[in-house]
Amino acid sequence: MRRIAIVLGLGAALSLTGCPPFQKKTAPDFHAQVNTPTPTAGELVAALNDNARKMQSIGCRNLDIDVKEPQPGGLRGWMYCQKPQYFRMTANLAGQTELDMGSNDREFWYWIRHNEPPYLFHCSHEEFAKGQIRLQVPFQPEWIMEALGMAEYDPSKPYQVVANKNTIELMEPSRLPQGQTVNKITVFTRSQNGLQVTGHVLRDAQNNEICTATVLKQRQDQATGAFLPKVVELTWKAEHLKMQLHMPDATINRMEGQRNGDLYARPNLRDIQSFDLARGFTPNPTGQVRRLSGEPIR
Repeated sequence: MRRIAIVLGLGAALSLTGCPPFQKKTAPDFHAQVNTPTPTAGELVAALNDNARKMQSIGCRNLDIDVKEPQPGGLRGWMYCQKPQYFRMTANLAGQTELDMGSNDREFWYWIRHNEPPYLFHCSHEEFAKGQIRLQVPFQPEWIMEALGMAEYDPSKPYQVVANKNTIELMEPSRLPQGQTVNKITVFTRSQNGLQVTGHVLRDAQNNEICTATVLKQRQDQATGAFLPKVVELTWKAEHLKMQLHMPDATINRMEGQRNGDLYARPNLRDIQSFDLARGFTPNPTGQVRRLSGEPIR
């Protein structure tokens, strides 16, 4: 379960950020409005930003997690995400919450039932940005927004466009807070009707895959016109992990959770020790214990 939960954390931060190998589709769901055979970085960024500006929040009350490797299994949960840094996801098995992770404008946290030790880990965004915090996954809350298609790309960054036979890659150099140089790659697949966003890839400086995700299905929200993922396959190569996230009822800009401040507040868990990744152990406030639940906070 620890490996599953770790990759869920990765999925939360990069859950829709990886792609190859590419799956062919007979009816592409999203098409960048680009007419040239090999679009420029500016055209690709403009198409991505046009979609992102239509979304302020995404909610999924019924998140199905289908683990493919190393051992088949299934989890259920829910996920809410709201600009600029708000995120919350849980995963449950047989009525018990196995994972709770989230982020707000001040900090992020994660708790894994079968982790050793099973602490509620948390850290402020400010401390994490200093690069002194070591995590097992490259967790960055803003990547959640990029993964869901909600984040706007900075047009001034030095992107590189790589045109292949069936795909076009938009490459962006980046750096993890710990100093590791990486490339974030948004992949578009060519189709008869245009370019379809099929995912993203995170690679290290030696071009080795850190993690990938393949967008297997997308759908268009009728109210906003925005496209969002419906089924995503995650792969974390170093850990031999593969899983799929199914978001059948995801909604845009109309989730009830965005009006509840507790949704994006770090929980205080009874008999669970809190650990600040920057400062060490922290006491749980008396009388403010929040119960873990398999249902979304309302």
